[in-house]
Amino acid sequence: MKCMFDTNVYISYIRDRSHSTELQRRGTVKYLSAIVLMELWAGTKTKKAKKLIDQLQKPYERAGRIVALGASKFIAMGQFFADLPSQYDTLAKNAGFVNDVHLAFTTLSMGALLYTEDKTHFQIIKNRMPSLKVEFI
Repeated sequence: MKCMFDTNVYISYIRDRSHSTELQRRGTVKYLSAIVLMELWAGTKTKKAKKLIDQLQKPYERAGRIVALGASKFIAMGQFFADLPSQYDTLAKNAGFVNDVHLAFTTLSMGALLYTEDKTHFQIIKNRMPSLKVEFI
């Protein structure tokens, strides 16, 4: 089974080893979204943090499992935002929500299961993308 993890899952794991069961589950093929990698790097403010993210990135890089979207998916993402009901106008301008939509499109393009702690964003996204497989942890 293919799976991906939201940034918050990696952060929780780094802080207190939360979600180690999901991150270390055998029988899964793990992929890393380029948007998650960008968010992780954006949060590195110390040498120790940079080393940690570099170590996290390397196995995905060696295996060719860092996933970035092509132009057609960005067009589809733009259409997704254009079709959001007006009640979400403010949320649609939030960088975290935009990144979560990007992650959802990446996960869907891979046919993967997404693990996340963010019920708020991903329930909204899943309502608009019913084929997205999400597990809230």
